[in-house]
Amino acid sequence: MAYQRDFEVLLRIFEPLVVHPELSGYPVSENRETIMKLVHADADSRLISIPPDPVADSYRGTPIFMSAADSGDSFDRVCPAQDDIRSWHALEALIENSTRHELDMVVPKAARRRAAAHRVEWLQEDPDTRVFTRTSAWDVSPVWWLAIDPQQDQVISDESGEDGFRIRIRTPILTASARVDWALEIIKEKSRLTSVVESTEMFSEWLDVFDMNSILELDLGGMSEVIWPDTGAELVSDWVDCLNVDDEEGAQRAFGKYTRLWEMLGLYARSS
Repeated sequence: MAYQRDFEVLLRIFEPLVVHPELSGYPVSENRETIMKLVHADADSRLISIPPDPVADSYRGTPIFMSAADSGDSFDRVCPAQDDIRSWHALEALIENSTRHELDMVVPKAARRRAAAHRVEWLQEDPDTRVFTRTSAWDVSPVWWLAIDPQQDQVISDESGEDGFRIRIRTPILTASARVDWALEIIKEKSRLTSVVESTEMFSEWLDVFDMNSILELDLGGMSEVIWPDTGAELVSDWVDCLNVDDEEGAQRAFGKYTRLWEMLGLYARSS
């Protein structure tokens, strides 16, 4: 039986297939569940091996498709799985923030050597270094909500899959980028939350590297039943709006409510 990953929340960029000639040979289909099962099975087999190998080394070129019919326009779109590339980024973060003893327990030396070799091989291919997927555990970053508005964007509710109730929210990347840039101007000038400002700057830069006909999708996954419909998006919007009109008390109230919501999700995570 595969491990459950109901805590995962995924933010994906689906870029037009026409700008990915290397993927043009794949038949466009509704393949999301198939790809995710393969990726999860690969991860499960590595994690139960002795010694464990938490660094993925497969499925880089395997795209998740969003067909033109699904997106409602003339573009077929793709989001490469990239689990190996994302693993390398995660490993870098671990190396920067862990002691050598902690690192050896989490990622054995043999796995780190193998990951380093695979990364060098990949870099020699003059690759596209962009990362198309961001992952969160148990909740949604408030910075992500700056790009997404569940009241205006396309909301896809799916209860037909074997994984149960799922919510996905989609918005054109130009809309998402404009929202984030607008919010960034306000919070840079009027917020004292330096970490949020820095995260928003990095998020804005990330959105700007993709084709203008891309679609940003927030997949709440197994957290849909926990988060939806009280996502906290409205509180983040209220926070920015209050900052914009110099309503400091209103801004503190909105962000405080969001923080309490965040803390409740944290309790949910620790209880599971």
